[in-house]
Amino acid sequence: MREHDLLATSWTWGGDEPIGERVRAVGAAGFAGLSLGLDDLHEVRATIGFAELRRMLDGAGIVWVQLGPLDRWWACADRSDDDDADRGVLLEAAVMLQAWQVVARADTALPGVSPAAMREDWVELAGQAAKVGAQLVLEPEPWSNLPTVERASRFVVAAGHPNGGLLLDAMHALRGGSTLASIREGVAATALAAVELSDGLLRTPAGMTLAEEARSARYLPGAGAWDLPGFVRTARDLGFDGPWGVEVRTPGYRATPLADALRTAAAATRAVLDAADAFDAPAAPAMPSTPAPTSAVDYEPVDQGAARPVLPRDRSAALPGIVETFRAADRRDADTGTPA
Repeated sequence: MREHDLLATSWTWGGDEPIGERVRAVGAAGFAGLSLGLDDLHEVRATIGFAELRRMLDGAGIVWVQLGPLDRWWACADRSDDDDADRGVLLEAAVMLQAWQVVARADTALPGVSPAAMREDWVELAGQAAKVGAQLVLEPEPWSNLPTVERASRFVVAAGHPNGGLLLDAMHALRGGSTLASIREGVAATALAAVELSDGLLRTPAGMTLAEEARSARYLPGAGAWDLPGFVRTARDLGFDGPWGVEVRTPGYRATPLADALRTAAAATRAVLDAADAFDAPAAPAMPSTPAPTSAVDYEPVDQGAARPVLPRDRSAALPGIVETFRAADRRDADTGTPA
């Protein structure tokens, strides 16, 4: 089986514990990466500072750091000073934390802006991310102006910036109407930059919107109805070889102590990845069909032609002699294997 790096998304390792304690729990559970949301970034900047957080990450063995998602990065009427502050904090954190990627959301407002109108802003943001050493990845959502991963892939490719990529989220992709075949055909291999795994029910639960399902019904990989091993193989077919993001959001998961929840999430995800590895693997060798050689000290059945003692009706008195008779008949020489 392959070695797999796992990345805990911000929801998977979120909690009320101090951030240092949570970071240690992520590393102890076997994750090699994590994502930090803007709430955590603002809190860290105002308290312990990014340099101290980087030391915590190093101590926990965290090598993959993903930041975001960033909202309203394009020119629009409702863009505010807070949005610009988020952008500044995210880019500052990318430098200090040696981030691997920064994530940007598509437009979820109604009515949404045309994707074509976002292209220049995307190129600008991709250039800024490149200057701080991080890759920019786009996260499409079914309720956004880029509702499918195929359309988002076309957007990234058309923008043409070499530092721009696509995040393939299982929940968003499959609930957006994509299939494994459409992903394989419609997502450009050059665009795919990140993957997030979660499982789900066959259909969105009654009374839930897609957005509500994404926030509270993302099950452990392998615990739902989706073909996640097939999803993993599809991403690999497109050339993905990075850390596998893990995003679990259910009330039961949040109620579980963080250390236990993270270990469970890591184990469940590795089982899915191992199942994907096993697909088309060479079959195990067949068991031998020839009989094994008989040892010289093994017992063999008595010759069917040999006379066997007849048991009397009253066996109690004759039992010691009968047992000895059977033993003599079955005994073999330990050196030659012939009847003694």
